[in-house]
This record gives sequence, C-alpha cells and structure tokens, in this order.
Amino acid sequence: MAAKRSPPRQDLLLLLLLVSVAAVHLIACPFSKVEESFNLQACHDVLYHRLALEQVTRGRYREVVTAARAALCNLCFLHQYDHHEFPGVVPRTFVGPVFVSAVSAPGVALLSALQLDKYYSQLLVRGTLGLTVIFALWQLQKEVRKQFGSQVSLFLCLITATQFHLMFYCTRTLPNIFALPIVLLAVTFWMKQKSGPFIWLSALAIIVFRSELCILMGFMLLLSLKKGSLSFPTTLLHAIPAGITWLSLTVVVDSFFWKRLLWPEGEVLWYNTVQNKSSNWGTSPFLWYFYSVVPRALAFSLLFLPFGLFDKRMRLLITPVVAFIFLYSFLPHKELRFIIYTFPLLNIVASKGCLYILQNYQKSWIFKLGSFFVVAHLLGNATYSAVSLYLSHLNYPGGTAIVEFHKLVDPSTEVFVHVDVAAAQTGVSRFLQSHSHWRYDKREDLLQEEKANASYTHLIMEYKASDLQHFKRNHRILREIPGFDGLGFNATFPPVYFKFSTKIIILQSTHIT
Repeated sequence: MAAKRSPPRQDLLLLLLLVSVAAVHLIACPFSKVEESFNLQACHDVLYHRLALEQVTRGRYREVVTAARAALCNLCFLHQYDHHEFPGVVPRTFVGPVFVSAVSAPGVALLSALQLDKYYSQLLVRGTLGLTVIFALWQLQKEVRKQFGSQVSLFLCLITATQFHLMFYCTRTLPNIFALPIVLLAVTFWMKQKSGPFIWLSALAIIVFRSELCILMGFMLLLSLKKGSLSFPTTLLHAIPAGITWLSLTVVVDSFFWKRLLWPEGEVLWYNTVQNKSSNWGTSPFLWYFYSVVPRALAFSLLFLPFGLFDKRMRLLITPVVAFIFLYSFLPHKELRFIIYTFPLLNIVASKGCLYILQNYQKSWIFKLGSFFVVAHLLGNATYSAVSLYLSHLNYPGGTAIVEFHKLVDPSTEVFVHVDVAAAQTGVSRFLQSHSHWRYDKREDLLQEEKANASYTHLIMEYKASDLQHFKRNHRILREIPGFDGLGFNATFPPVYFKFSTKIIILQSTHIT
C-alpha cells in the first residue's frame, strides 16, 4: 500500500528544522580542527588565489581574463596555495573543494563587494557543504517515506535533528563529509533499485573521496545481485565506465593542483591499508565502533534500534551497515567520522522501532510506557546535543585566539605574527587572516628560543608555563584563551562540573609601543 504523503507544510517545517539545527552548530562552532584543514584551506585558495575576487567585484573583467590566461600558461598562482607549504601526511583531492568553491563563489564575491571579513566567507563555504549533505539526506527521507510511511520519515527527521554528531559534522570540511552526500544519494538509488545511478555515485565516492566505502557500497551491490534486482553484466556495464570516468577526473584535477601525476585516494589507500601507517595516529580496541561510537552517535535512539528489526526490510538495510563497521574495525586507527555514513541508515531502523512501539500502544502498559519514552527520548537527545555543542564551542582555542587577536591589535599596526602548531590545529585558517598587509607565519621547525629572538611582533601559541621563561624579557601576554579540560566531581550538588584551563596565549613584543 502506498504511503500517505506528508502535508507540504510539514515537509517545509522539517526541512527548515534540519537546516536551522545545522546552522546553529555552524555558528556555535565556526572554527575547524586539523583534520579539516586541507579542504578548508583549499577552498580558500581556490576562491581567493584562483578567482581573483577582488577584481571581479570591481568589474575588472579584462584583467581577470588576462590573469587567467597567464596562470594557465605557467601555473604561477599555485605557489600561493597552502598545500604546497603544508602538504600533510598524504595528498587529498581537490575535486570536493573545487565543487564547493564553485557553488560558494557568487556568495563570496558578494561578501567581498560588501567588504565583509573573510570569516563570513568561511561560514558560507562550510554552510554550502552542509546544505549539500542536507539535500542528500532529504532525498533519502523522501524515499523512506515512500517505502516505510510518513511516520517513519517524520521520526527520521526528528531523530536526526536532535542527535549531535551528524548535525555537527555536516558542515565540517572533512574528506568523509565530502563523500557523505554522495553516499546518501547512492543509498537512495539503491533503495529505489536504480542500479545505474547507484553504481556511478558509489564509484565517485570510492575512487575520488574515501576508498573504504567499497566495503559498504560493495555489500549493497552484493545484496542487489543476490536478490536478482541487479545482474552481473549490468554491473559491469556501469562500473567500468564509471571507474574510468571518476579516476580520470581525479587524476587530471589533482595532478594539476599538486604538480605531479597523482591519484590521491590511491595513495591514501596504500598508506592506510598496505603500509598500515594510520596507526601512527593512535589505535582503538577492535569493538570500539560498536560500544563507543554508535551509542554516542545515536544517543537515546539506540534503545529503539532492536524494535525496528522486527521488520524484515530493516534487517536487509542494516546488514551492509553492520558488515561495514565490523570489517572496518580491523583497521587499528579509528575515528567517529570514518563510519558517519552509517548513522542515517541506523536512524531509519531506530525510526521504525519508534513507530512499532507507538502502533502497539493499546496492547499493554509496557507499550504505553514505551510510547512515553519514544517522545521523551527526543528531548534526551536534544539535551545531550546541547551539552556537547557547548563543550565543542570551547574546544577551538586557536580560532578564538586569532579572532581576538584581530580585535586587540590596531589594523594599521605593522604585524608579523607566528601561529604555532597547537593554534593552527584548533581553529586558525587562511579565512581568518583578515588583513592582507599583515604577515602570518606558521613555520613548525622553530624552537621556543628562536621564536623569542625572531622578528615576530606577536605570537599565538600553546600555553605551557615552562615555555614562558623564553618570552618574559621581550614579550607580554595580551590575552589568555581558555578551553575545555575535562570533567570534575564535587561532593556537593551538582556532582559534576566542567573544568577549564588556559590553552592558547597571545604574546606581543615589548618593542611595540
């Protein structure tokens, strides 16, 4: 039986809810961490070094065309790009940043014409990425409504909006988030049994962005082959040209930007799996995704996951998810973002579980109590998300420091500021370098005594009491930036409190009057 169509007003309200919640997370946490750095810096460089926005907004189109022709001849503009100075452990693709920058470019041009700080351009770029994720999520929601009913799709939207991690991460310029909307659209077509778009989108996500997605999308493909909704010849008919197309795209684009023949995701795959060097960045127990990540991501909605499995279709949906998480657990280095693609699918099952309890409301007092928890758990999710967002807001001292720095120092001052690793990894980006006549340095090879004796007018650096002895004679502290430092426990009420400590300091040379 066909599912009832939701009223247009309800659809609009749900869509606005998702967009609004994502916007709140974006505004509350406008800065970025080191994992997001490459893509964010790449967006900045594509927008500001490649497009010459300041000329566009002044109507100097002839100069733009001339500059573009010269750039194509000698590629001289690429030396300004951040990735040549800070390439990272492995190269990353420019395909995602180029797409997001192209979509963001008109808005960034308008902000430049209004002479607004580049800080707002960073919000716009991240917001653009978030909207692509929500668009894909909305397409998935519409297919859920068709197959499982409007009530399941309603719970899917409410659960997603009240959980923390998906809404928090959807605007963050991580490789996984660039892949996320593609994965969601591929899953949507898989549910529709439209094999062509599913294979093409899966190939794009795997070859260009995240190679480990071959596990998740591969299991979905195998299920389709087993059910007979997809034949092996049809698979090859789409997979071969899709593979050639997307591999050619990433090799051409990224070889151009990196100035060497390159398939970035191929090098990432080699580094993570064959060489297993990702474990250098920390390891976690085998079942960590199951007992830590999934419970944190789903929050109280996890309680309703088992009830959704009474529906055979949900067991089919969750099979590739569990298989993906299990096989990916063999890689020692684990992070929540590595399995973020599974959260919306798990939420579909949890939504079906909520509906199962509500539909059995009249059967017993247990289901009546369960129905109360179905509604109450959304409030629990929202409370957990609010606390998490508050703590996350205080977890970017580097970004807070550079914004404060621009408020503290007169723009007309001649400034040469050094930003250390800790500050750069906790929020400083090129979008936050507000004054073009100031010099910003992020060298990583300097000792503290060398920084103290260098010609820097200011330093934004990690706070360590032992390091301050090098700066006492020639520097003074302009500002101390606090950050979250864990939980403390009281013998009185409330028993738990948040601890904060100074994370970053801003120093100014005493030679400046």
